Amino acid sequence: MARYAMIWKIKPEMKEEYRKDHDNIWPDMAKAIKEAGYRNYSIYFRKDGTMFAYLEHDDLEKGGKIMGGTEVNARWQKAMAKYFVNSDPAIVGPEIEMIEEVFHID
Repeated sequence: MARYAMIWKIKPEMKEEYRKDHDNIWPDMAKAIKEAGYRNYSIYFRKDGTMFAYLEHDDLEKGGKIMGGTEVNARWQKAMAKYFVNSDPAIVGPEIEMIEEVFHID
């Protein structure tokens, strides 16, 4: 199982609404995340709107294709679009930057 970290930005003034949406994640979205193989998935917030996410997956590319092919993910991304700060308005969902792991200890 590989570990992955990523960042993206949301509008800082929308933090609480973003949190509420994730506190009340749609059951079919939570199910799709698990069925796509994502594990130990956490999201963190900085005051400037930067989101940091950590997750584990056996094959992140495969998981992304599975999620990308689901109807619930399309609906979720559309519902979340109001939060994201993207430099390219054509991007659906967050403009994600993958973060390189430089240290790990169990």
